[in-house]
Amino acid sequence: MSKWSYIVHTFMMLRMCQASGSSSLENNVQLISAVVIIFEHSFFVFDKRRYLEDQRGSVPSVDVALEQYIASPHVVAVKKAVRAAVRTCQGNSSTWKAKLPFGGFQKKEKQSIQCAELIKTVVEITLEHRLPRP
Repeated sequence: MSKWSYIVHTFMMLRMCQASGSSSLENNVQLISAVVIIFEHSFFVFDKRRYLEDQRGSVPSVDVALEQYIASPHVVAVKKAVRAAVRTCQGNSSTWKAKLPFGGFQKKEKQSIQCAELIKTVVEITLEHRLPRP
């Protein structure tokens, strides 16, 4: 299998782990967080194997990282943290929209600030739930 097949396989496995009934924003943020965690960990798995010269016929490092992530408590923790962050962002967006006397610029500025806050929170969640180095 090529590297792209493994990446597609990883995405498919992660999609199966996502919560049903969640918003598309929540699902996408969960997927992005998980992919970053898995790819970072796969680099460390690959680097350790390269250092030990343990490359002959071994399972691809992305698969190892994916299996370790799915088996870890981080999956549930990331889901809960992302759900809370997205719902907070979505909840804030509905309240401020009702209070604005005029549209346009203020809405876009507020949306931009909320988007930046969500991104910052997601980065913190991802860094907090990194898998331990092998």
